[in-house]
Amino acid sequence: MNKLKEYRVAHKGMNEGKHRFRFTLDREFFDCFEATKGTEGEMIANMEIVKHGTFIEVNAGVEGKVNATCDRCLETMELPVRGEAKFLLKQGGRNNEGNGEGNDEGNGNDYIVLLPEDDYIDAGVLLYEMFMLNYPIRVVHPAGECSPEMERVLERFAIDAEPAIDPRWEELKKLIK
Repeated sequence: MNKLKEYRVAHKGMNEGKHRFRFTLDREFFDCFEATKGTEGEMIANMEIVKHGTFIEVNAGVEGKVNATCDRCLETMELPVRGEAKFLLKQGGRNNEGNGEGNDEGNGNDYIVLLPEDDYIDAGVLLYEMFMLNYPIRVVHPAGECSPEMERVLERFAIDAEPAIDPRWEELKKLIK
Protein backbone atom coordinates (compact mmCIF):
# COMPACT_ATOMS: atom_id res chain seq x y z
CA MET A 1 0.00 0.00 0.00
CA ASN A 2 3.01 2.34 0.24
CA LYS A 3 2.87 2.67 -3.56
CA LEU A 4 -0.46 4.51 -3.19
CA LYS A 5 1.25 7.39 -1.34
CA GLU A 6 2.51 8.56 -4.74
CA TYR A 7 -1.11 9.14 -5.75
CA ARG A 8 -2.02 11.49 -2.92
CA VAL A 9 -2.57 15.12 -3.88
CA ALA A 10 -2.45 17.67 -1.07
CA HIS A 11 -5.41 20.02 -1.42
CA LYS A 12 -4.98 22.06 1.74
CA GLY A 13 -3.02 25.17 0.87
CA MET A 14 -3.61 24.61 -2.85
CA ASN A 15 -4.42 27.86 -4.64
CA GLU A 16 -7.76 28.25 -6.35
CA GLY A 17 -7.64 27.47 -10.04
CA LYS A 18 -6.44 24.64 -12.26
CA HIS A 19 -3.70 22.20 -11.34
CA ARG A 20 -2.53 19.35 -13.60
CA PHE A 21 -1.04 16.01 -12.56
CA ARG A 22 0.17 12.96 -14.48
CA PHE A 23 0.35 9.47 -12.99
CA THR A 24 1.49 6.07 -14.24
CA LEU A 25 -0.61 3.03 -13.38
CA ASP A 26 1.65 -0.02 -13.52
CA ARG A 27 1.90 -3.47 -11.93
CA GLU A 28 2.90 -2.02 -8.55
CA PHE A 29 -0.22 0.16 -8.60
CA PHE A 30 -2.52 -2.69 -9.63
CA ASP A 31 -1.02 -4.98 -6.94
CA CYS A 32 -2.38 -2.58 -4.28
CA PHE A 33 -5.93 -3.75 -5.10
CA GLU A 34 -7.14 -7.33 -4.66
CA ALA A 35 -9.14 -7.52 -7.91
CA THR A 36 -6.19 -6.47 -10.11
CA LYS A 37 -3.24 -8.22 -8.43
CA GLY A 38 -0.75 -9.39 -11.05
CA THR A 39 -2.06 -7.13 -13.81
CA GLU A 40 0.74 -6.30 -16.23
CA GLY A 41 0.70 -3.21 -18.40
CA GLU A 42 0.95 0.52 -18.21
CA MET A 43 -1.72 3.17 -18.12
CA ILE A 44 -1.16 6.91 -18.18
CA ALA A 45 -3.54 9.00 -16.10
CA ASN A 46 -3.96 12.73 -16.57
CA MET A 47 -5.77 14.58 -13.83
CA GLU A 48 -6.88 18.19 -13.70
CA ILE A 49 -7.92 19.50 -10.31
CA VAL A 50 -9.87 22.74 -10.31
CA LYS A 51 -10.12 24.20 -6.84
CA HIS A 52 -13.08 26.50 -6.23
CA GLY A 53 -14.01 28.24 -3.01
CA THR A 54 -16.50 25.64 -1.78
CA PHE A 55 -15.66 22.52 -3.76
CA ILE A 56 -13.00 20.78 -5.84
CA GLU A 57 -13.63 19.52 -9.35
CA VAL A 58 -11.50 16.61 -10.56
CA ASN A 59 -11.39 15.77 -14.27
CA ALA A 60 -9.41 12.64 -15.00
CA GLY A 61 -8.63 10.39 -17.92
CA VAL A 62 -6.78 7.09 -18.22
CA GLU A 63 -5.39 5.49 -21.34
CA GLY A 64 -3.08 2.59 -21.97
CA LYS A 65 -2.81 -1.16 -22.39
CA VAL A 66 -2.84 -4.04 -19.96
CA ASN A 67 -2.29 -7.75 -20.48
CA ALA A 68 -5.52 -9.71 -20.18
CA THR A 69 -6.69 -13.25 -20.83
CA CYS A 70 -9.00 -13.76 -23.79
CA ASP A 71 -12.30 -15.21 -22.56
CA ARG A 72 -12.62 -17.26 -25.74
CA CYS A 73 -9.21 -18.89 -26.30
CA LEU A 74 -7.52 -18.26 -22.91
CA GLU A 75 -4.44 -16.73 -24.57
CA THR A 76 -2.84 -13.56 -23.23
CA MET A 77 -3.60 -10.43 -25.21
CA GLU A 78 -2.88 -6.71 -25.01
CA LEU A 79 -6.11 -4.94 -24.06
CA PRO A 80 -6.49 -1.20 -24.67
CA VAL A 81 -8.37 0.59 -21.89
CA ARG A 82 -9.48 4.22 -22.07
CA GLY A 83 -11.84 6.32 -20.00
CA GLU A 84 -12.68 9.71 -18.56
CA ALA A 85 -14.55 10.80 -15.45
CA LYS A 86 -15.46 13.87 -13.46
CA PHE A 87 -15.60 13.94 -9.67
CA LEU A 88 -16.86 16.66 -7.35
CA LEU A 89 -15.38 16.88 -3.86
CA LYS A 90 -16.73 19.01 -1.03
CA GLN A 91 -15.41 19.84 2.40
CA GLY A 92 -17.70 18.43 5.02
CA GLY A 93 -17.97 17.14 8.53
CA ARG A 94 -18.91 13.88 10.16
CA ASN A 95 -22.61 14.85 9.98
CA ASN A 96 -22.70 14.56 6.17
CA GLU A 97 -23.86 11.38 4.48
CA GLY A 98 -22.53 8.44 6.46
CA ASN A 99 -20.69 6.76 3.58
CA GLY A 100 -18.73 9.83 2.51
CA GLU A 101 -20.82 10.39 -0.58
CA GLY A 102 -23.89 12.50 -1.00
CA ASN A 103 -26.23 14.29 -3.32
CA ASP A 104 -26.22 18.06 -3.50
CA GLU A 105 -29.73 18.95 -2.28
CA GLY A 106 -31.47 17.14 -5.11
CA ASN A 107 -29.80 18.91 -8.04
CA GLY A 108 -28.27 15.66 -9.30
CA ASN A 109 -24.61 16.45 -8.55
CA ASP A 110 -23.04 13.50 -6.77
CA TYR A 111 -20.01 14.38 -4.72
CA ILE A 112 -17.40 12.91 -2.42
CA VAL A 113 -17.12 14.44 1.04
CA LEU A 114 -13.66 15.38 2.29
CA LEU A 115 -13.50 15.34 6.07
CA PRO A 116 -11.82 18.30 7.81
CA GLU A 117 -8.87 16.11 8.81
CA ASP A 118 -8.28 14.96 5.20
CA ASP A 119 -5.23 16.84 3.96
CA TYR A 120 -5.08 15.14 0.58
CA ILE A 121 -7.17 13.75 -2.26
CA ASP A 122 -6.63 10.01 -2.71
CA ALA A 123 -6.24 10.05 -6.50
CA GLY A 124 -5.16 6.39 -6.53
CA VAL A 125 -8.62 5.19 -5.52
CA LEU A 126 -10.31 7.49 -8.04
CA LEU A 127 -8.04 6.28 -10.85
CA TYR A 128 -8.56 2.64 -9.86
CA GLU A 129 -12.34 3.11 -9.99
CA MET A 130 -12.03 4.73 -13.43
CA PHE A 131 -9.92 1.82 -14.67
CA MET A 132 -12.38 -0.78 -13.35
CA LEU A 133 -15.40 1.02 -14.81
CA ASN A 134 -13.76 1.13 -18.24
CA TYR A 135 -12.43 -2.44 -18.21
CA PRO A 136 -14.67 -4.49 -20.53
CA ILE A 137 -16.88 -7.22 -19.08
CA ARG A 138 -15.98 -9.58 -21.91
CA VAL A 139 -12.38 -9.67 -23.15
CA VAL A 140 -11.87 -11.32 -26.56
CA HIS A 141 -9.40 -11.06 -29.40
CA PRO A 142 -10.55 -9.29 -32.56
CA ALA A 143 -12.13 -11.70 -35.07
CA GLY A 144 -9.63 -14.21 -36.43
CA GLU A 145 -6.89 -13.55 -33.86
CA CYS A 146 -7.75 -16.26 -31.31
CA SER A 147 -5.48 -19.28 -30.99
CA PRO A 148 -6.06 -21.57 -34.03
CA GLU A 149 -5.65 -24.66 -31.83
CA MET A 150 -8.34 -23.46 -29.41
CA GLU A 151 -10.61 -22.50 -32.33
CA ARG A 152 -10.47 -26.12 -33.54
CA VAL A 153 -11.36 -27.38 -30.06
CA LEU A 154 -14.25 -24.91 -29.79
CA GLU A 155 -15.60 -25.97 -33.20
CA ARG A 156 -15.40 -29.64 -32.21
CA PHE A 157 -17.40 -29.16 -29.02
CA ALA A 158 -19.67 -26.32 -30.12
CA ILE A 159 -23.37 -26.85 -29.58
CA ASP A 160 -25.83 -25.72 -32.23
CA ALA A 161 -27.26 -22.42 -30.99
CA GLU A 162 -30.49 -22.91 -32.97
CA PRO A 163 -32.94 -24.87 -30.84
CA ALA A 164 -35.00 -27.41 -32.74
CA ILE A 165 -38.54 -26.17 -33.28
CA ASP A 166 -41.32 -28.60 -32.51
CA PRO A 167 -43.13 -29.24 -35.84
CA ARG A 168 -46.49 -28.84 -34.08
CA TRP A 169 -45.70 -25.14 -33.56
CA GLU A 170 -45.02 -24.74 -37.27
CA GLU A 171 -48.47 -26.17 -38.03
CA LEU A 172 -50.06 -23.74 -35.53
CA LYS A 173 -48.22 -20.80 -37.14
CA LYS A 174 -49.79 -21.77 -40.48
CA LEU A 175 -53.25 -21.45 -38.91
CA ILE A 176 -52.50 -17.85 -37.85
CA LYS A 177 -51.68 -16.89 -41.43
